[in-house]
Amino acid sequence: MRVALLLITLSAASAAPNSWPLVPSLDNFLKEQGNNVVSWYNDATNMKGSVENYVEEQQQMIKDKFSDYVDDIQENGRHLVDSTYSTRETSLLDNPDIVLSVPGIITRHGYICETHTVISQGYVLNVHRIPRSRSHSDVSSKTVLLQHGLFASSADWIMNGPGKGLAYVLADAGYDVWMTNIRGNRYSKDHVWYKTNSEEYWDFSWHEVALYDVPAVIDYIMEIKGTDTKISYIGHSMGTTILFAMLTLRPEYNNILTAGFALAPVVYLSDMKSPLKSMAPIASNLAYLDSLQGTYEFIPKNSALGQISSTCSGENMDSLICKNIVFYLCGFNEKQFNKTLLPVFLSHLGTGTSWKTAVHFSQEILSGKFAQFDYGYWKNWRVYGTSSPPNYDLNKVTLPIKLFWSKNDLLSSERDVRALYDKLPVKPDMFLVPDEKFNHLDYLWAIDAPRLLNNEILSSLETHMPDYSFTVRF
Repeated sequence: MRVALLLITLSAASAAPNSWPLVPSLDNFLKEQGNNVVSWYNDATNMKGSVENYVEEQQQMIKDKFSDYVDDIQENGRHLVDSTYSTRETSLLDNPDIVLSVPGIITRHGYICETHTVISQGYVLNVHRIPRSRSHSDVSSKTVLLQHGLFASSADWIMNGPGKGLAYVLADAGYDVWMTNIRGNRYSKDHVWYKTNSEEYWDFSWHEVALYDVPAVIDYIMEIKGTDTKISYIGHSMGTTILFAMLTLRPEYNNILTAGFALAPVVYLSDMKSPLKSMAPIASNLAYLDSLQGTYEFIPKNSALGQISSTCSGENMDSLICKNIVFYLCGFNEKQFNKTLLPVFLSHLGTGTSWKTAVHFSQEILSGKFAQFDYGYWKNWRVYGTSSPPNYDLNKVTLPIKLFWSKNDLLSSERDVRALYDKLPVKPDMFLVPDEKFNHLDYLWAIDAPRLLNNEILSSLETHMPDYSFTVRF
């Protein structure tokens, strides 16, 4: 009776025009807050789109002017820089590697560059190859596969220029150099049937790269050069993650590869020192918010990096903000930092990857494990048959390995590298880079890379590939 009377009273109160307003229901409150979030997100997305369109227009304009510049050089044999170019455009003309693609950069420096296409699960992977040095006409039977890290591409191995960039150094030493580009980055963006803005396209992490893509590239190389081809693998950062995942998921490649070299190993991450670690607890939530807007790509080549590249050029290259962009995330080492190449580095960073890749790394940081992707309790049962994802079984790794690490690497700490060492059944060689300040990206662009790193890599390669032989290229 009391309940009925209360319901009648509330009904009458809600119908009376001059009655006191009731407290909004939780459902209405949540809907209102949700609408506010969606409205804010739509505004941010529209603004992002406008900025990206502007930057793309500016980049195309600069590329067109650079093309005219090259034509003028070829026709008149002179260097053209005059008042028609702004400060930024002049910087681009002083170092055209800022706007050139990887094949363009390699060719500009006098090397031959080939682009090979490998299809893996429908993803169209473009692999760049420097088949020989500038002084040889034949191709070596000794082959090296270079695997880049997160937000990167094959450009990692050449940005430091001839004599320092590892791809050039290896080619000059007589190696046939192949450089992968993982699915989703700027050079491997296409797919046979998925659209690049679809959820299905971006449903991958480095697990799929290790399970399908890198093995497909290795198989392709052997198809081109013969099954007896000696192939060594060199990975940096996420490139090392892919190596160890592949050797556990596809253990037959322990016998196919000759040796593996892990530069700045990223397998165990619980002791990471970089501020990026603070993103780990919220990565899944950020990925979910982006998915509500139909976005599954994480930090694509966009306006932010383009603007940073523009800011850090010319007379601004020595500014604190330009130096700290790198040092804050990867470790301070001004002595090995070539500030004149910063615009080149930044212009080639930020290539696409999936949110799932970022979330997978965040799971590694939080769990302290080297495990497959955690989908949550119920989906884990469907995918793995267990409530939690299985660990990658490092006991399956028998390939000769060498770990390269440094004391000032904020992403690959000594403790985490030691944890990897302890887990491997065949104990790898260890090399501590002889520079107390050597950081995570110095492996790619250190001024003294030949002395500090490259010579050791070459020496180690010769241990596993002692016979210097050439094969006639067809």
